[in-house]
Amino acid sequence: MALASVERSTHRHGRHLCRRDFVFFDNQNSNRRIILLINLGHNHLTKNQFCEASEATVLYHPSVNATLAIVVDASDNAVGAALQQQVTTGCQPLAFYSKSLSPAQRRYSAYDRELLAAYMAIKYFRHMVEDRSFILFTDHKPLTFAFRQKEDKCSPRQLRQLELIGQFTTDIRHLKGADNVVADALSRIHISSIGLPYAIDFQKMAEEQQTDPELQDILSSNTTSLVLQPLPVGEPPVTLHCDMSLGRIRPFVPENFRREVFTNLHSLSHPGIRASVRMISERYVWPSMKADVTLLARTCLQCQQAKVSRHTRSKLSDFIPPSARYCLTCVDRFSKWPEAFPLVDISANTIATAFYSGGIFRFGPPLRLTTDQGTQFESALFQALTKFLGTARQRTTSYHPAANGQVERFHRQLKTAIMAHEKVQWSSALPTILLGFRATWKEDLEATTAEMVYGASIRLPGEFLSPTTDSPDPSTFVKNRRKSTAS
Repeated sequence: MALASVERSTHRHGRHLCRRDFVFFDNQNSNRRIILLINLGHNHLTKNQFCEASEATVLYHPSVNATLAIVVDASDNAVGAALQQQVTTGCQPLAFYSKSLSPAQRRYSAYDRELLAAYMAIKYFRHMVEDRSFILFTDHKPLTFAFRQKEDKCSPRQLRQLELIGQFTTDIRHLKGADNVVADALSRIHISSIGLPYAIDFQKMAEEQQTDPELQDILSSNTTSLVLQPLPVGEPPVTLHCDMSLGRIRPFVPENFRREVFTNLHSLSHPGIRASVRMISERYVWPSMKADVTLLARTCLQCQQAKVSRHTRSKLSDFIPPSARYCLTCVDRFSKWPEAFPLVDISANTIATAFYSGGIFRFGPPLRLTTDQGTQFESALFQALTKFLGTARQRTTSYHPAANGQVERFHRQLKTAIMAHEKVQWSSALPTILLGFRATWKEDLEATTAEMVYGASIRLPGEFLSPTTDSPDPSTFVKNRRKSTAS
């Protein structure tokens, strides 16, 4: 039985970075703080580093008697700032700010960009520095003479910005670039758009396996249930140590590649913890996989921002103008196979055309069809289509979404996955999201949706390892499928 519904779709775009986007480590050899960016898909932290990082992400409470300081910096693409308080033990961070520059602002001179960084930082932190004296630090030394130069040397824009800065402080001091680590890193952040998952470099993985201590310990001991064998796989052939205990090829993943493997599969549709563990364990293997995947799934930034959980409040943000405003969603009740079709409008003709060309054309007409009481489904055109297909249409109860609960639950998962794909048109990310849904393990089915429809798991992007090398006979495959369906 198929289910259909129409859902208005939007997509969130743009945000200010918050502290959980960063991890700070204290350098024991100096007083500077080293900043590492995580959850942006570029850096790979080990498990121990990640645990240390998660314990160092607490901002300090403001002290009334402490001296405040704002450290600013600007790059070619963004500005960054940090609000700190100076105590006897050193500098303590109170808040952070980062914002990308517009195309016009990126054409500013270095002096104008640094002045803009100070201007925007003071506007952002004004509720904390108002009626308090503070120091403005910058690594651009000409900016320290801004209030000593003649007014006729400044442009109108510079005068407006200096006027606002002067209302709060005129104490601008120079800070060496080597000591301005935090603000410099905040000004150089570039969050790339999430598109298709990138391919994993299995050649480098094979080289890492040769020196991985965990793999060498497993190979030298006989206490493991893993059946590790060096197998030549892929084109060109790459020799990887793979586990064959489950009857399929599962490469052993060295420690440096585990976050990359997790990101490659989890970023498809951002499933939950159990589904992520199942998806990754079917394709890869390494010690303490469940604990590692659980930690990575819980600390996924996109999941924390998009998914509905307790004590979470989503803030207002901008949206990309959508290329398609609506979405027709269908779910097969037996196999839970999801379909979603972006639509420009929700007229009866558009709905009927999308339903026929997207679902009926590939899978055939369903025996029964459950829809809500939308005017598109109540129209004479849709009634004629169901009559032509020989499909019995059933209506849900008014104001009772639980009557069509399976597709309504799919809407929640779909919206969460779309919000997790930042800076991407939701219609462009939709095929990748549906691919992740169809490859996600279902506890009630004890299989994936793709296995229910195709009888085998589907390959995911970046996975060149074939589950089997034998090509099944088509007639035998069809007979087995008919027997399993009949039973």
